[in-house]
Amino acid sequence: MANLDNIRKLYKLYITENNFGYKEDEILLLEKKLNISLPKVLRNYYLNLGKNMAINYSHNRLLKPNTEIGFSNDRYLIFYEENQSVVYWGIKEKDLKLDNPIVWGNYGTDQKPDWHIETKTTEDFFLLMAINNGTFGGLQYNANSFDMVKPETVKKIRTNWIAISELCWHKQQIYTTNFSEVISLNFDEIGNCTAIFIGTSHKEQFDYLINTLNINWSYVSYDDDENIFQ
Repeated sequence: MANLDNIRKLYKLYITENNFGYKEDEILLLEKKLNISLPKVLRNYYLNLGKNMAINYSHNRLLKPNTEIGFSNDRYLIFYEENQSVVYWGIKEKDLKLDNPIVWGNYGTDQKPDWHIETKTTEDFFLLMAINNGTFGGLQYNANSFDMVKPETVKKIRTNWIAISELCWHKQQIYTTNFSEVISLNFDEIGNCTAIFIGTSHKEQFDYLINTLNINWSYVSYDDDENIFQ
């Protein structure tokens, strides 16, 4: 899966290291308990990267297959939750037969669900979560600012970095160069850039971003003595 490789590259994980996932037996027990077969991409993610703390638990959370993953009342398979348990993400029961189905987010409640498409594929969803979690602390080097970003800085980013089109919409745009780093921009309804988040596993790349982008940073990971996910 291409995005598994992109996540590994972003977090500097080596393909020969295979201690990041759940065991096949654990997934089989889940499937037996729920009387389902997991979609291929979802299954592969749990088997390959499901236990990596930095990727899956530094902000939003991947649900654990043995105790947490399950169906909502309206039959979405819930497998991911927002860090304050306000939003849940899942796959429609009828779509579980697909290899790489749409992921939906419930922005309502259990009693009054409000489902919206989050990503068009499960593969894209995991990349989105890896990026969001990474810029919120999962990546060793990360920074953010909640001040308005100048239009000329936004233009510079758009000129010098490549948009990950599958993850972009009018309120969030994400950029990279071959997944050595990521830059995530948030926008308001009229197109003002209201926040920026960056993350990388490479100190040199981080220093370049910090020094090149004209940003009044609210937080820089150098401010912390250590990163608990490294």
